[in-house]
Amino acid sequence: MPGFTDMAYIPLWEACLRVLLSAGAALAIGFERQYKNKPLDLRPYTLVAVGSCLAVLTVMEIAFTEHDSQLSIDPAKVIGGVLGGIGFLGAGALFRSSGEVHGGATAASIWVMGAVGVAFGLGAYPLAVLATVLALGTLLMGSFMSNRAGAEVDEDEQVADTGTTGSS
Repeated sequence: MPGFTDMAYIPLWEACLRVLLSAGAALAIGFERQYKNKPLDLRPYTLVAVGSCLAVLTVMEIAFTEHDSQLSIDPAKVIGGVLGGIGFLGAGALFRSSGEVHGGATAASIWVMGAVGVAFGLGAYPLAVLATVLALGTLLMGSFMSNRAGAEVDEDEQVADTGTTGSS
């Protein structure tokens, strides 16, 4: 089996680049979540993306270089296992209070970061970057829309309290 410095399937410099890019993408999403005081800060996002990327890199290296052994590895099964496991982590971010479920965006975004880590691990750079941009855009747009909806609710409450239209 090749050592760490002599990877056979993916050059070491590219494997390192993939791990660093997955960490950078996750830091962007994690920072947005941390800035908004959400249940998970940037650390789990980064660790999930890096771990997913590393799992893919490792299994690909083994699957595509160990031709003479009895070892049979299906990278698709490993990827499915990684993403399924991250789903349990995301489920831990969900909580219920007063009949409402909270933490859905955090749970979904941690799962997406696992998928982004997988995409970077596979070398699908454009797809991983696009998914990161879409995830960040969705989180930012969702916050914007929630804030707008909250402002409209506040104006409606003011109308109900004063009996006026809210304009002076």
